[in-house]
Amino acid sequence: MEFFQNIILKQYSFGNNTILNDKNTFHIAFGIDANFTIGTGVLIYSILQQTNHNIIFHIFTDTIYDNDIERFKMLCEKYPNIVINIYYLNPQKFNQLPTFYIWSKAIYYRFLITNHLSNITDTLLYLDSDILCLNNFDLLFDINLKKHIAGVVSDNPYMLDYAKNTFNLQQSYYFNSGFMFINLKNWQKEQISEKAIELLTKKNNFKYFDQDVLNILLNNKTLLLDNKYNTIYRLADMKTTINDDTIFLHYTGSTKPWQAWGQYHKLTPLWLNLKNASPWKKVPISQPKTYKQAKFMAKNLKRNNHKLLSIKWYLKYSLLKIKNKL
Repeated sequence: MEFFQNIILKQYSFGNNTILNDKNTFHIAFGIDANFTIGTGVLIYSILQQTNHNIIFHIFTDTIYDNDIERFKMLCEKYPNIVINIYYLNPQKFNQLPTFYIWSKAIYYRFLITNHLSNITDTLLYLDSDILCLNNFDLLFDINLKKHIAGVVSDNPYMLDYAKNTFNLQQSYYFNSGFMFINLKNWQKEQISEKAIELLTKKNNFKYFDQDVLNILLNNKTLLLDNKYNTIYRLADMKTTINDDTIFLHYTGSTKPWQAWGQYHKLTPLWLNLKNASPWKKVPISQPKTYKQAKFMAKNLKRNNHKLLSIKWYLKYSLLKIKNKL
């Protein structure tokens, strides 16, 4: 497919290259832009606290700042069982695909990831970067996917109702695409990436873009895994709790734990503790820059009884919104 030609501009590799020939090495991939680099870094650090297995991390991106490159090198120096490959993509290739203010072009990088890595490994774990690893996951790579394209975890129940009503999904669950344990041979055989790009190009009225398309194309072709592999948690929900056996905690929604308006939730400290022990410990929490972010900040402050600060941020929200319309 022409879409995937000449899309990788350059590649860098750091770490212990002797593990490249180990057939038992785990391959884990991420598709990000610069705004999610801190999430990727803390996620990788959290993974390394839970396993000593050889791992090759693949980061597909359009931009990474030099300081973050140095931090990834620090991880490789500390952990001799890893390699970090960084692939720089041509973002213009994705201009024709739909985006939203909380979802950039990077949500589509997973389609390139699967195509590019199919000649390197048979199985791949794809993870969104707003995830934390809280327990060992080695047994995941023992799961037999011969008859399936991917192992997935069901999203919230209301998402299934949405999918059935919107595009007549036939299977008994709608999965979250932020976690996928993929059989790359079966994925390539079914030409999932090519079909996804074609579908997104021809029909752009999907609400959840890549996730909707993947649920359509992988209908009845996935293996449903335990929720512990992708425990979905929205920082806007103050009452959610997680089980002790949670392996991957997924901070879904528009609010992330590295943002100032995400600091008032009981599961944010899990992420902060790992950040503060990682090479990203001195990177400051992101402050609101847009009027929508200022509104999130004001709402979360109000929800947590910080009334005066909430009023201050509602005023900033109003000013930023007016400025945006000028």
